[in-house]
Amino acid sequence: MMRHPLPLTIAFGALAGALGGLMGVGGGIVLVPLLIQFLGATQHAAQAASLAFVVATALVAAVPYLASEHLDLPLAALLAIGAVPGVLAGVRLAKRTPGPRLRRAFGVVMFATAIRLLAAPPEPTVAAAIWAWPWNVLLGCGVGFLAGLLGVGGGVMLVPVLVLGERVPQHTAQGISLLLVAPVGLIGALSYARHGHLATRSLPGLLIGGALGGAVGALGAHRIEAPLLSRLFAILLIFISAQMILRAPNARAATNSSGGVP
Repeated sequence: MMRHPLPLTIAFGALAGALGGLMGVGGGIVLVPLLIQFLGATQHAAQAASLAFVVATALVAAVPYLASEHLDLPLAALLAIGAVPGVLAGVRLAKRTPGPRLRRAFGVVMFATAIRLLAAPPEPTVAAAIWAWPWNVLLGCGVGFLAGLLGVGGGVMLVPVLVLGERVPQHTAQGISLLLVAPVGLIGALSYARHGHLATRSLPGLLIGGALGGAVGALGAHRIEAPLLSRLFAILLIFISAQMILRAPNARAATNSSGGVP
């Protein structure tokens, strides 16, 4: 397999990282299709690289959120308790099945969530209604499971639930998402690596670009008002849901093939 130029992988990493930092989702949702379409990666290899990538992106992007006090550390800790076993279960299932039906169903849910956000963005003045701790641990488990199964950081599920379900402000929800993405991505990537799905040749460029892009995106997020940021996030969800729904029939062939990121 050919080695792709470092500037190309840095550019892909920067693009995914910037969008991830801006929307609080780590960037894996953008990186996976880029790796598959343009670098010839298999589905498993793209998901493994994505989970490793989001660790660096999320850690860098979370700093501006932390500096501006847009973080709820106790809530993030509860979510992390559930996310750790969840991501391990998701990776285990990903090795055995492409999950086209799950991808399609998840895409439909994301599309409906996006329409809800576009129709009526949450009011910034509404007080938060944080769920009891068992429900947040369960939420973290679900986020981790989908992260391991689909190779994304999990923010595409977590942010809408926090905003719509627990009435957490958009910026705070994104900061929590980025904080959670780091351990989820690390554990998921290590689990994929144990089974030979993590190719390392493209990672340096992706990580460099992701760190730079993530910082820029996170700084940009704090210059955007919460209602507008919610609408932008909804548009991103529509794009992702379309990818998941339309690509689902081909997922089996992609995930059953072997190989890594060139």
